[in-house]
Amino acid sequence: MAKKRVEEYYLMHKDIPVCLMELSSDGRLGNYKRNLSALEHFPIGAQMNDVKFHDWWKDRAIPKTRNGAKSALQRLGYESTNSALIDNLALSLSDCYWIQPRGEGLTWADVNLFTNDFVDTFGELTINQDQVVDLRNKTQFNCAASQGELQKKWCIDASGKRYMIKGNYGESYQQSINELFATELHKKQDFSNYTAYQEIMITVQGGIEGLGCLSYDFCSENKEIISAWELLQSIKIRQNESYYYPLKRVCLSLGVKEEEFDHFMDYEIMTDYLLSNTDRHMNNISIIRDPDTLEILGMAPIYDSGNSMFYNIPYEQLDKVHLDEINTHSFIQKEIKLLSYVKDRNIVDINKAEMDFSLYKKDLLERHIRIPKLQELYERKRIKLKAFQNGKDIWKER
Repeated sequence: MAKKRVEEYYLMHKDIPVCLMELSSDGRLGNYKRNLSALEHFPIGAQMNDVKFHDWWKDRAIPKTRNGAKSALQRLGYESTNSALIDNLALSLSDCYWIQPRGEGLTWADVNLFTNDFVDTFGELTINQDQVVDLRNKTQFNCAASQGELQKKWCIDASGKRYMIKGNYGESYQQSINELFATELHKKQDFSNYTAYQEIMITVQGGIEGLGCLSYDFCSENKEIISAWELLQSIKIRQNESYYYPLKRVCLSLGVKEEEFDHFMDYEIMTDYLLSNTDRHMNNISIIRDPDTLEILGMAPIYDSGNSMFYNIPYEQLDKVHLDEINTHSFIQKEIKLLSYVKDRNIVDINKAEMDFSLYKKDLLERHIRIPKLQELYERKRIKLKAFQNGKDIWKER
C-alpha cells in the first residue's frame, strides 16, 4: 500500500493561527503544535486533550453515512470525506475555522464562504445523483463541511445571502414538510429564536422534481455556532449522566444567562414533544459566539426538526404508537421524561398550538390516509401537554 503524503497546515480562526498540524492526503491528523499566544481561539471542544482534538477534526468532515455520499466521493475522485475536507480547506458556513497550507499565505478574506462565491459540489451530487457535470470548475472552493446525514447543499441567492436546501429520505417528502410544519408552530407561538424553513422544488435522483425545504444561514463572519456536543467535550461527565445539566453548566460558565438557557430549553423541549421530534441530539442544539471577541451571544435558533411527526413509521403501524414509550436521541432516551427538565410549564401556549394539517397534502406518499392519523396523534400529544401544564407529572403515569 502506498504511503500517504503528509503536509503541514495551520488551523486558522479567521486570520489567527491556532496550531500547526500535520495532515495526510486522506485527511488524517498527525502531530500538531498549539500556538500558545492564541489558546483562547483553539476550538472549545478540542482543548481538553489530544483525543478530543482528533475527534473535533474528524467530526468536521461530512458524515460518511450521508445519503449519496459514497457515490459523490467516487464521482469527485476522493478517497473519503476527510480528503474532501482538505480540498475544501475545512471551510464551513457554521464557523470561522479553516486550514491554511503552510507557506501559501492565504487569508480569511481570500477563502471564507460567507463572502466568496462557491458551489457546493458535494451537496449537489448527493441531492441529484444523476448530475454529470463536475461543478468544481465553477468555484475556487467546494463546501464540504456540514453535519447531518440528510441530503443537503448550500447555495447563494441573488442578493448574496447563503441558504441551505434539504431533501428527504426515500420517496416521501414528509421530512421537508415537517420543517414547514414546525415553522408554522413557532410563528403561532410568537417565538422568535427559530430557523424559518420555506418550501422549494428540487430535482432529485432520476431527474424527478420533488419537494424540499430551504433555510437561510443564521451564521456569518460575525456569528459562529458551537454545538452542544462540542461544548460537552470540554468537561468530564459522569457515566450515565444526562447531558442536560452538564450542558447547562458549560453554557453558564461561558456567559449564557441562566434565565435565557431555561427559557430556550423549556420551549424547545415542549415544542419538540408536540412535534414528536426524535432527533434533538447534541449536534442539533448550539450556542452562538462572536468569533472576534469570543463573546457568547446566546442560544442558536432552533433548527433541524425534520425527523418528527412519525416520519419513519409506516401508515399501518401508526395505530400501534404508544405515546409514552417514544424513544428519542436527546438528553435522555424516553421522550416523555424530557418534560421533567421543564421549569416554566406555560411557556408554550397550548391554545395557539392548534395546527392546519393541509400542509401534508403536499406529500405524494399515502397523503390521504396518513394525514388523519398524524392529526389524531398530534391532538393526543396536545391533550397530554395540557395535562402537564395543569400540574401533572405525566412521565410518572407510565
